Amino acid sequence: MAPPLRGESGATVRGMPLKLLIIDDEPALVAALRDYLEQRGFECECAFEAAEAQAVLAHMSFDVALIDIYLSPLREADGLRVLSFIRERALDVRLIAMTAHATPELESEVIRLGADALLQKPTSLALLADTLTALAKVGR
Repeated sequence: MAPPLRGESGATVRGMPLKLLIIDDEPALVAALRDYLEQRGFECECAFEAAEAQAVLAHMSFDVALIDIYLSPLREADGLRVLSFIRERALDVRLIAMTAHATPELESEVIRLGADALLQKPTSLALLADTLTALAKVGR
């Protein structure tokens, strides 16, 4: 694998790679996101469902979590549970929610639960990387 690219946006904070948790139930999308972001210097972990994400978050720290809102084939908003889990435990992680099915009600709930951004799927990978970097550099 080629060494990480560290362009102008630079995926580092305090000289360390940004640690990112990608939470999405679509394996092909997770693989594409991970490959793209790791090439740009992010250190990525992945989870495919709410319970798995909660277990990872309970044992590892991250700079940013990228959370798909709808994590089950039943179209349940399990990503909201992950947002609640993070905020209830006061974890020091910036949050970006993603969904292809945004509504004003969902947007309000995502904001209420403390997400820093809500992105519409699909989104530009470059925009996503820039958003992740900007949020991680701001810190909590």
